[in-house]
Amino acid sequence: MNQVLDYRQKSLVSQAEQLLQDENLLELPIDLEALAQTRGILIQRMDSAEEGVSGMLLRHGNTFGILYSTRIPNIGFQRFSIAHELGHYFINGHLDQIPFDGNMHSSRAGFISSDRYEREADHFAAGLLMPTTPIRGVIDGASEGLCGIEAVQQKANASLIAAAIRYVGLTDAAAAIIVSRNGRVDYCFMSETMESLKEITWLRKGILIPSDTVTESILDKSEEEQREARAEGEVDITTWFGGRRSVSAWEEVIGLGSYERVLTVLTCPDLVDEVYMDEDEDSDEALEESWTPRFRR
Repeated sequence: MNQVLDYRQKSLVSQAEQLLQDENLLELPIDLEALAQTRGILIQRMDSAEEGVSGMLLRHGNTFGILYSTRIPNIGFQRFSIAHELGHYFINGHLDQIPFDGNMHSSRAGFISSDRYEREADHFAAGLLMPTTPIRGVIDGASEGLCGIEAVQQKANASLIAAAIRYVGLTDAAAAIIVSRNGRVDYCFMSETMESLKEITWLRKGILIPSDTVTESILDKSEEEQREARAEGEVDITTWFGGRRSVSAWEEVIGLGSYERVLTVLTCPDLVDEVYMDEDEDSDEALEESWTPRFRR
């Protein structure tokens, strides 16, 4: 991942967490309405909206309101849409840069937009709904992979995709998530432990899902079946990311319903064991070095 971009994402998450701490709202699930009320922002549902529009930020002078779409009947996604609009309000510079058409700004939340400000609002929303300290506690108490992601989703009352991205950003496990649509990659995120694999290739937006994967096996299903699909199986990590080193991975796939995307979760337990072994060896070597006598010449 681009280090500058990664730093920006982390700073937005930190900003969201600091806001919650300042307002004494650092408890899961985050009370978004209470946060909005601190700034006099009214939140209302929007029963009809243009396809792809997740929400709107309304502006009249110094007064603001939020409309969120119910087109996707998922409370977690709707909460993420609200948090996204709050991101536009709270992130420094957004109100001056995002376009307002007739005092309304339309958003496409959910990490699907290539627009810088929409992506920044997405990362702020993830931090707002899933602050680090309480979410680490959830991850530590859950199983790895999709089970851990679903635990985060349920505890934070967030969307599954946002929970997946926060999960790989915080877990010590070797994990990666891939979101795809119509058999092509939308985007990919990896945990730091997974990134430790040498010579792997980041999946570019638009490339085909690799052959001989669990994800590829569900593409022959009907569109309706793909939306509700859930499958898992073993795969070699090189099948997804290339590289010279073969590592066994567990692949879990779940259809995202009316969101019309597929979430793939990859975990490599053996890689974590090796990382810890390497760290132990490094520690032993450092200890041995520290106790080796040194003599002046």
